[in-house]
Amino acid sequence: MSLQTLLGELRELIENRLDGKGVNLPEVRQQYVSFVQDQMPGRAYSHFPDDMDRWFEQLFDTLSAEMMADVHQLALVDLMLSSLRSLDSQRPEDNSVCVNTLPMVVIESVKEWFTYLADSMAAGDYEPDVTSDLFRKDLAISALNMWPSGSICHYEPRALPRRFLTANGITQFVSAADMLLRKIKDRQQMYELHMEDRRTNPHFLEAGWREFYLEIAQRMKSEPQISGIFAQSWFWDAEVIQASSKMAYLRNLPESGGASFYLLEACDDAEHVALQNKKRRRLFEEGKYTPKSYLMIWPREALLRWAKGQQPIQTTLTDCHHSVQSK
Repeated sequence: MSLQTLLGELRELIENRLDGKGVNLPEVRQQYVSFVQDQMPGRAYSHFPDDMDRWFEQLFDTLSAEMMADVHQLALVDLMLSSLRSLDSQRPEDNSVCVNTLPMVVIESVKEWFTYLADSMAAGDYEPDVTSDLFRKDLAISALNMWPSGSICHYEPRALPRRFLTANGITQFVSAADMLLRKIKDRQQMYELHMEDRRTNPHFLEAGWREFYLEIAQRMKSEPQISGIFAQSWFWDAEVIQASSKMAYLRNLPESGGASFYLLEACDDAEHVALQNKKRRRLFEEGKYTPKSYLMIWPREALLRWAKGQQPIQTTLTDCHHSVQSK
């Protein structure tokens, strides 16, 4: 069964469940899809517009939990079907990497995630919750406001924030200013990475991260306007590597390819995710370790040089007539 057929059957099934329950389904689904497609692009996936939040609150007051779950899933299905139609119009004739054309590996990653969502909904295992970070990611991915990879991270178009300039004294300021002035062409045109908690090993291992970086580098070859990637995490802290040498690849892999790391802030919250590890928890309790958040920035040219050195380049950039509307 094709993905489009599966999604079509899901849509019909959900519509039948909602039929006759007093829901103005055409109006609800139109408003829902409009919020995600028209107002969410350019926003962080986790922050809904105020009017969207208010609209959800009104629905919660009038619909049961079961009906709300169906409304959420119907919106996901509608968005995925719309995104698939858009992708089909952007498919390259072969597996070449062309300017303004999505590489096949990107399209296949989208379809893989859509299939995962559709299978989960068909099996009755999917639990949509508008307060859940995972659901908000799925909503953004379904509209292609965020893009899935075949490995450990999703990514969304975002501007690189400038607060790392002043987060850690004059030395970091000088380094950060050099990054912005000389290595980042346009900080407004970058991809922010978000780790996918539903994908663990083997994706979180070194090979999984390498696969992800290679995939996003292949995409960036077709998008000369993208200036690089960035992300924020506690596991890029050098102290974490000293305490857990098996995690060294998390920082060493991008750093070896020209990525830079900048301290953002420390956090003494005893519930911090970094403290789930017994050794780090003990060091924290002894006052020898405090979780710290670091910003990783990997400029475009450095990332592409690294990727070129990882594997033979079998495709070249060509001037294609296709275009892609990447939200």
